[in-house]
Amino acid sequence: MKRFALICSLALATAFAIPSQTAHADSATARACMDQLVTGAVASGMRLRASDVFAAGSQEAVTYRLTLYKGLNYVLLGCADGEGVDLDMRLYDADGNLVSNDKSPDAQPFVDVSPPKTGEYALQVLVYKGQAKTDYAVAVAYTRD
Repeated sequence: MKRFALICSLALATAFAIPSQTAHADSATARACMDQLVTGAVASGMRLRASDVFAAGSQEAVTYRLTLYKGLNYVLLGCADGEGVDLDMRLYDADGNLVSNDKSPDAQPFVDVSPPKTGEYALQVLVYKGQAKTDYAVAVAYTRD
């Protein structure tokens, strides 16, 4: 759970490092937030596998298909901006079973997972609470066992 402590401290540092914006988020701010989280993860020995910036409406979910490998430890990061944004993440296996999730009421969720088997997974990113359109960034970082 060392990664958990690292990501929690990165999320807390980012919350204070990025000034509060207007009620509407923008992709540049979401990307800047994610860049800080990824920089911290890489500095701790993790590698970046993928990232994306997207926008979704309140209560809208976006699903990313990922192949995750047994023997690797992953941290799936999210970062949205704007006042009152609540971004959640859920990871499902190929059978639709919930593997891990983060439903904390904040704009910087993360899921820490060591897949029990190599396979296709679905990462669902949900703008639980946000504006008409909320911009967010997601990233996949990993380390070996």
